[in-house]
Amino acid sequence: MIRAAVLGSPISHSLSPLLHNRAYQVLGIAGEYSAIEVRSGELGTFLNSQSQEEWTGFSLTMPLKEEVLSFGFTTDQIALQSGSANTLVADGGTFRALSTDYLAFKNLLDISDNARVAVIGGGGTARSALAAVAKRVSGIDIYLRDLAKASRLQGAAPNTTLNPISYSDLTPQVLSEYDWIISAVPAGASDEIALSLARADLNLRSTHLVEVLYNPWPTDLLMAARFSGAQIIDGLDILVEQALYQIEIFTQRNFDFSKMRQELLKTGLIALHS
Repeated sequence: MIRAAVLGSPISHSLSPLLHNRAYQVLGIAGEYSAIEVRSGELGTFLNSQSQEEWTGFSLTMPLKEEVLSFGFTTDQIALQSGSANTLVADGGTFRALSTDYLAFKNLLDISDNARVAVIGGGGTARSALAAVAKRVSGIDIYLRDLAKASRLQGAAPNTTLNPISYSDLTPQVLSEYDWIISAVPAGASDEIALSLARADLNLRSTHLVEVLYNPWPTDLLMAARFSGAQIIDGLDILVEQALYQIEIFTQRNFDFSKMRQELLKTGLIALHS
C-alpha cells in the first residue's frame, strides 16, 4: 500500500492530497496521501519521529525544499544544483531527495533558444525553474527584492548568464519585452505590478506568463496578464505536472501522463471553483 504525504507550512490549502488520492483511484492502487503541517526547522524532528519503513515518500513544499538538503540524503544532481528538492522517496531505510519541480518546468516550458526570459523571485521554486530554462537559453533576467541573494542563484544555471535586476525596475512595459515570464514569488508579492499591468494598455499576446501559485486562485498577476492577452501556464498546471512524476515514482507504475494530466486538472479545477 502507498503511504505518502505533503509536508510544509501552511499546508491546509494544499490540493496535493486530492490529486494524489484521485490518481491512486484511477490506477486502482491502494494508497493514502495526506497533508502534514511541518514548519521551518521541524523537518528533522518529524522524520526522526517516523518509522521510515511505513512511508513510501513525501512531497515537500515551502519552507522545506531547501531545508531537506541539509540532512545528507542521497540527492539527485539537479536538486543539488538548484538547491531545492520537493520529493523524498523511501530508499532502504532512509530517503532519496529529488526535484519533480524541475521535471515539471522542463516538460511544460517550450522555450526557444533565442527567447527573452525573466524569472521573478529567487526561492527554491524559482531556482528549479532556472535549472530547467538554463539548458535552453544563454541568458536570463532575474528580478529580486534583495539583490544580495543573486549570488546564490548561479549554481542553478552554471552555464547561463544571469542578470540580477531590482524588483523595483519591473514595470508593465518591461514585462511586455519578454517572451517568457516566470513568477515564483509568495502570495501578494506581485500584486503591485499586477495592478499596474491591469491599468496599462498593453498587448501581451506574444508573451507567456508562468504563475507558480494556485493559492490564491487566480492571482491578480495571472488575471492581469490574461486580460492583456498573454498565454498562461498557471499554478495548477505546475502542481499537476510535478505531481505526475511523484505519482509515477511513488507507485512505480507506468501510466499515460496525458490522460492522467487531464483527470487531475479537472479534479483540481473543480476544487478551486467550489
